[in-house]
Amino acid sequence: MNLSLVLAAFCLGIASAVPKFDQNLDTKWYQWKATHRRLYGANEEGWRRAVWEKNMKMIELHNGEYSQGKHGFTMAMNAFGDMDEICKYRPENSVANDTGFTVVAPGKEKALMKAVATVGPISVAMDAGHSSFQFYKSGIYFEPDCSSKNLDHGVLVVGYGFEGANSNNSKYWLVKNSWGPEWGSNGYVKIAKDKNNHCGIATAASYPNV
Repeated sequence: MNLSLVLAAFCLGIASAVPKFDQNLDTKWYQWKATHRRLYGANEEGWRRAVWEKNMKMIELHNGEYSQGKHGFTMAMNAFGDMDEICKYRPENSVANDTGFTVVAPGKEKALMKAVATVGPISVAMDAGHSSFQFYKSGIYFEPDCSSKNLDHGVLVVGYGFEGANSNNSKYWLVKNSWGPEWGSNGYVKIAKDKNNHCGIATAASYPNV
């Protein structure tokens, strides 16, 4: 085989392996890197951009559907934009393990509501392993694929309430996350309440004895 043909085929293969980015997102990408102080090596920049761009387009699609009334919450790009994994909950690291603690009746949202009202903030575990949660911004979070059993993240339920005039369809748990004030609504998220223990919010709730 002609050497020039071999080289041409090799170069074509390399070119086809290089990710093709949306140039319309270049400015947002550079601004995002500057905001979150991201510096990548030559071999890392490409795939980090690919992950970020995929997440950005997913967020834009979701928010477009939100404006059409298909979702009850919005999403926004944040510091997790270039990550393909998010933090996982480890029960052994729970503060409740340091002292005695009381377990709220598993899976019972009424029991959790009573505990929040009489005790105060309650530690819970939930299924947060979804991109919709990773990039949550505002509104009442409801994820159809959320599990009430496969829990992977620890949060704090600090209150509950409802939005609008019809409380039956807009109840929520006010939850404080641990990802800082830049995430969600100043670090908080509203989780759908009385929706069959959505995301396992009442599956593993407890509070320390004082």
